Parts: sequence; structure tokens; C-alpha cells
Amino acid sequence: MPYQSILKTLLESVDGSVGVGFVDYDGETVQLAGQFEDFAHRVHLAYQGIFLESLKSFHQQLLGVPLSLVCVYQNLTLVIKPLKSGYFLVLTLTHRKQLAKALRATEEAAAQLNRDL
Repeated sequence: MPYQSILKTLLESVDGSVGVGFVDYDGETVQLAGQFEDFAHRVHLAYQGIFLESLKSFHQQLLGVPLSLVCVYQNLTLVIKPLKSGYFLVLTLTHRKQLAKALRATEEAAAQLNRDL
């Protein structure tokens, strides 16, 4: 599948990356890569989609649609990138040391995925 190579490249390009997922507008995982258990990762990705959609509907008129979203938790950092047609990309990191690089790499992967959507 062509998406797998994009996700694998993204995962390998940022130190501390432990998972990446490409998810559709219903929260269903299209493709994923990384160290997480398959089912747990899929649930994690679906909830990020719910969170993103909630933010979009809340802020759309005031601020517009988010270009990227960074969520910092105690043990993980997430970079969430909305794509065309309601799809989105989530990169999960174990730390924030390479956050700028993670944002750039996620943008590049998103551009490649958007070309295929």
C-alpha cells in the first residue's frame, strides 16, 4: 500500500516517534505504523479524530480550521494534522525534543497523502 511507505518514512525521520496513523473522517484507521499494539493504537487514533472534530466545530467561525494541533501529555506528545476530505494524520512521540522537526516532517507527509486523496 502506498501509504505505508509515507508513514514509515515519517516515523523513521523523527527521533522519539513511536507511532503514526492515517485515519479517515469516521475515525477508522486507513494505515498505521509503529510500536503500539494494533487495537490500542486504532482506538487512540479514533479519539484524536473526535478531539480534532470537536475543536474544529468549536473554533471554526472564530479562528478557522486548525492547520496542525500539538497535544502534550505527561508521557507522549501528539502532532495531529488535518488532511483533505476529513482525513487526518497523527504522529505520536515519546518526548518533545524534536517537535519542530516533527511538525516539518508531518507537513511533508501530509502533502504526499493529500496528493493521493
